[in-house]
Amino acid sequence: MKTYTKESLELLRSRIDLVEVLSPYVSFSKSGAYFKACCPFHEEKTPSFVVQRSDSHYHCFGCSAHGDAISFLMNYQKMSFAEAVEMLADKFGVGLE
Repeated sequence: MKTYTKESLELLRSRIDLVEVLSPYVSFSKSGAYFKACCPFHEEKTPSFVVQRSDSHYHCFGCSAHGDAISFLMNYQKMSFAEAVEMLADKFGVGLE
């Protein structure tokens, strides 16, 4: 199992634009400081999935799904932790140690 330093993971998390990562999977609409969408983890008609860009986390008020870009890719795309980290590091130009 690959391991990464705490510092390189913190750097990666600080560089990630969560809206950019989730946009291929979720159709967002801007609502004030938030981006809202229908949750990709359960069926719904009224958007309850929220991202605040400055927070770098998502939260669904319908099913309580919550996490960051890494956990989203792990849950939605069924990636391993290492696959998600490496894909995001490549996308955002972050070297991993």
